[in-house]
Amino acid sequence: MADLITSIDEFETEYRKTIGDQLAYQPSKEANLDNIRRFGDGVGDYNPLWRDEGHAASSRYGMVTAPPPFIYSVSLGVVAGETGNIDRRRVSTVHLPVNYAGAEIKFHRPIWVGDRITCTEVVGETMRKTSRRIGAIAFNTGLVTYTNQRHEVVATTRTLMARFENTGATLEYDRSDGDSDDGESNDGPTAPLVPADPLVWERERRGADPRFYEDVDVGEQIPALPKGTYSVTELFLFTHGVLGTGRSTRGALEAEGSPDLGGGGRFDEEHARKRRNMPGQFDFGPQRVCWLSQVVTDWMGDDGVLRKLQASIRHPNVVGDTNTVYGEVTDKFELDGQYLVEVSVRNENQSGLATALGTALVALTSRQG
Repeated sequence: MADLITSIDEFETEYRKTIGDQLAYQPSKEANLDNIRRFGDGVGDYNPLWRDEGHAASSRYGMVTAPPPFIYSVSLGVVAGETGNIDRRRVSTVHLPVNYAGAEIKFHRPIWVGDRITCTEVVGETMRKTSRRIGAIAFNTGLVTYTNQRHEVVATTRTLMARFENTGATLEYDRSDGDSDDGESNDGPTAPLVPADPLVWERERRGADPRFYEDVDVGEQIPALPKGTYSVTELFLFTHGVLGTGRSTRGALEAEGSPDLGGGGRFDEEHARKRRNMPGQFDFGPQRVCWLSQVVTDWMGDDGVLRKLQASIRHPNVVGDTNTVYGEVTDKFELDGQYLVEVSVRNENQSGLATALGTALVALTSRQG
C-alpha cells in the first residue's frame, strides 16, 4: 500500500514534483446523437439546436452540434488538478478532501454530431491560500485540451481544484429562505420546493430568431434560468447522463471508507459530511458551470457563438437548495471582425447567495453583415 499523504504541506511538495507532466489517462467519447441528448437530459438543457435534427438542419450549422459544455461528458478534466501526477492511492479524503473551484474555458470550434472527442490533461501550477472556514487550501490547476478525431482543438480549459485538510466539520453557507434575520444561518431551506422537471419543458429560448449585436445594450438583464430545487434525481441525472455509468472498485471503496461512491461519494450523505466536509448530498461543480453556459446559449440564440466562459464555484449546492441563474450584459465591443458581448452570470440559491458566478464572451451577428 502506498504511503498516504496526510498534510497539505506534504501534498504541495509532492504535487510540485509533477508540474508539467501529461497524464496517461486520456478518455474519449463519441458525440453521437444519443450521447448529446443524454448530456442535455443530465443538465436539463432541451435546446432543440442540440437534439432536434429538423431544427438543427435549418440552422447555420446545418446539422446537430453538441452544446459547448458537452466536453464535460468526455471528462470533467479534474484529475490533474486533484492529484497532479501523484499516485492517486496516496491521496485520500480521509485526510485531504478536494472540491471543484472553477474553470476558464475557451471554445475553439463546434463539436459536430459524429465527432469523437479526446481529453488530455497536463499538471499546472499550485497556489496556497488561507480560508477562514477551512484553513490552508492548495488551489491546483489542470491544463486540459479536448480534440476531435481530426486532431483539431475544440476546447481548452484551466481547471481549478481546491485541496485542503479534513476539518471534520461541514462547510457553512447561507441556506435560509431569504426571510431569516440570521444572515449566517446554515439551516436547510424552508421555502416551498420547486420541481425541476417542468421547468425544463417550459423554458423559452431565443432559438432561430437572430439576436443582433446592435440590439444589445450594456446593463441589459438576460432572461433568468430557474433550475428549481436540487434533488437526488438532479444529482443522479447529471451523474449518469453526463458522466456515465462507471462502477467503483473494492479498492476505491475501502480507500474512501464508503459503501457507495456513486457520484464520487455525493450520494452517500455520511461520506459527503465526513470526507468532503459538505452539509449533505451535493452537486458536481461542473453541473453549475453547465447552467451558467445554458443561460447564455438560451439568450444568444442559434446564431450566437459562445467563445469563452470563466466560472468560479464559491459555495456548496446541496440537495434541498433552490437555484436560479441570472445574467447581465456588462460590455460589448468589436474585435478582429467579431461582434462580441460580455455577459456576467451567477447562480443564486434560495437565500440570494451567489454560489457560482462567472463571465461569458459571446459572438453575435451584426445587421451590417
